[in-house]
Amino acid sequence: MGLTNFQIILDSPTGAYYAGTNVTGRLQFKLDKPKKIRAIVIQFVGVAKTSWSETESVRNNDGNTGNEIVTFTATEEYFSNKYNLAGGPNSEIEIPPGDHVYPFSTTLPPMLPSSFEGEHGNIRYTVTATLDRPWKFDQHVEKVFTVVTPVDLNYNLKAKEPVKLEIEKYFCCCWCKSGPLTMVINLPFSGYVPGQNIPVTLEVDNASNVRVDSVIIRLEKVLKWKAREPKNKEREDKVEIVKLTLDAIEANGSKSYTHQIAVPMMPPCNLDQCSIINCGYSLQVTAEVSGCHSNLYGEVPIFLGTVPVYQAPMAPPPGAPDTIPSAPPPGAPVGFIANPGPTEGNMYPTLRWRGNSSYEQLPQADPEV
Repeated sequence: MGLTNFQIILDSPTGAYYAGTNVTGRLQFKLDKPKKIRAIVIQFVGVAKTSWSETESVRNNDGNTGNEIVTFTATEEYFSNKYNLAGGPNSEIEIPPGDHVYPFSTTLPPMLPSSFEGEHGNIRYTVTATLDRPWKFDQHVEKVFTVVTPVDLNYNLKAKEPVKLEIEKYFCCCWCKSGPLTMVINLPFSGYVPGQNIPVTLEVDNASNVRVDSVIIRLEKVLKWKAREPKNKEREDKVEIVKLTLDAIEANGSKSYTHQIAVPMMPPCNLDQCSIINCGYSLQVTAEVSGCHSNLYGEVPIFLGTVPVYQAPMAPPPGAPDTIPSAPPPGAPVGFIANPGPTEGNMYPTLRWRGNSSYEQLPQADPEV
């Protein structure tokens, strides 16, 4: 058989690395007889690709018009590092039989888009090892690894701002015009992390004579793809993540809703450094109305990240000692004790930093009698 157990093993058990860190591992294989090679080459590559097909109308040489399927593509490279683990392009060495292990490493650039897989494109990071053999076909083995680029929402000013969207529309029926259908959407901020709830407050005032059959709240992922060959082209896809259907509102009625929209556990997309794939999120509210009238629709952008928006604790009552820190010390680990415990005149219990922009209360011992 010659070459067996030809594989790449990464030191990370999950195969995931943060941008700016070192990717380390080893190439291993087994030979049952000597093998002559020029070199053992290791190469790291990070590339984004998009591809989709559309039917377009084209004019043929005879002047007639027909349909043609056109495939649109684009490629974008972020980094590449290639070097020899053994040998060189102009050398020839013989590797003896037995087990062989060659460690490797590379440093990822600090600004990289996260790994991404989608229907019409992907961002992939690979490490490939090649046995460069003289006068024979080269032998390759490849391993895909994941790059994670954190998204700290506290550096996004828009993600920290409160959201209030007011929209309205009028309905006309023959020569009469009804009162407006109005919706007000309120969010405390627009930046969240997977696992958090989005607190949505919605006020619907139906001063019209048209019934609102239902109110739909959707959290959607918005994907935008770009192609450069055979010409510049863009397409947009929307993927529904969460859908919530609320009650009907009769004509000349009104309702207020408060709901927690749970953000599913999923890897946030940090594609800021990618120019051919864009991934965003939006919260959409639709008042679906009866009859032949068009619906009332509102949309606000949502930002998903890996570090949540910091929420300062509530201020203590007037005159109370200021014993609750507004934030943990820089670099405080999860479990940091923010208050050493109740003391005379201290009305607040011991607090422990949870690591998700909040504290939890620790149980206290009963005071001595």
